[in-house]
Amino acid sequence: MPDYDFSQVDAAIIDPQMNTARVFRDVLARMSFRRIELFDSVKAAIGLMSAGTPDLILVDADGEGDEAFRFIRALRNEPGVPNPFTGLIVTTWAPTPALLGRVANVGADDLLLKPVSPKQVKERVVALIEARKGFVITADYTGPDRRKAPREGAQVPVLDAPNTLRMKATGQWSHAAVRPLMAEAIAFVVEQKRIRASIQVAFLAEFAKPGLLRPVAERSALDHIGRIGGFIDDLLRRLPEDGSLAHVETVAKSVKRLADKLRAHAEQGAIDSDDVEQLQTLSRALMQGVDPDRSLGDMTREVTTAVTGYRNRLEQMAQAKAAALAVQAAPPPAEDGAAAPPTAGAGAAQPQASAP
Repeated sequence: MPDYDFSQVDAAIIDPQMNTARVFRDVLARMSFRRIELFDSVKAAIGLMSAGTPDLILVDADGEGDEAFRFIRALRNEPGVPNPFTGLIVTTWAPTPALLGRVANVGADDLLLKPVSPKQVKERVVALIEARKGFVITADYTGPDRRKAPREGAQVPVLDAPNTLRMKATGQWSHAAVRPLMAEAIAFVVEQKRIRASIQVAFLAEFAKPGLLRPVAERSALDHIGRIGGFIDDLLRRLPEDGSLAHVETVAKSVKRLADKLRAHAEQGAIDSDDVEQLQTLSRALMQGVDPDRSLGDMTREVTTAVTGYRNRLEQMAQAKAAALAVQAAPPPAEDGAAAPPTAGAGAAQPQASAP
């Protein structure tokens, strides 16, 4: 391991199995970490989100799976967290495919399988120092960039998030240096959250539009506009308190009211097509208000491209599901030894292929 100095680094370990937590603590102590706090539950560790966020957090995913992932998501996404970019390693005894997906989607940096050796812990800590991924910010995700290929629409910018673990371990730490870096990065996250939330709202409105305009509104369309309120609420709590974006607040609240109205009227079987058109118009106005320096045409094309890609993926999934059901419904192949017609040009009879 390179000659890193961990004497200024703080860590927290959240694990209901205290014997396992002590193993991690002993490894970090031998690496000369300055302070290592142990918590036997997420609830006990909730104070880490309001003051004194450490440079490294190890979180067990087995004992309190749902609570652990809610904690990680909140730490990465909630306004007011002192250091939402802290190193986060999830630990587990059972790395199921479902767990791997949750780790990737919640914003954690890495996954560490138990039982662990001191060497494995050190390697993961060093990886956070030397090879940490840049952060991406979307409407509902903040964390390491997990993308393996470009997505539809405009590319989300990647943030070189402040890494206090690296800064302390390499002797580059000082409060005077970190404060402006952290403030700038958090301001970037807030701005991107507003932008991505407005784009997500426009996406939901455009995707739902055809289904809302049918004689009977499609359940999928209603479900999609039902998600609009959550993104609006998140956008609103990220607006500055000085009133400089009061016009954005006004439009955002109008979008939420109209989405709620459409859902309520759908339950009564009467949706006004003018309201559907107005929802799309207002959602685009919200995008423009949040990001006035960007062309509305460019943003609208980004949304349309994303909607088209999403529809195509849904269609592919439906086709794959139908094909799988067809295979399940097909008659079984002929039993061994059953006669089958010879294949043209073949010297012997071949088994007959079963119908798809």
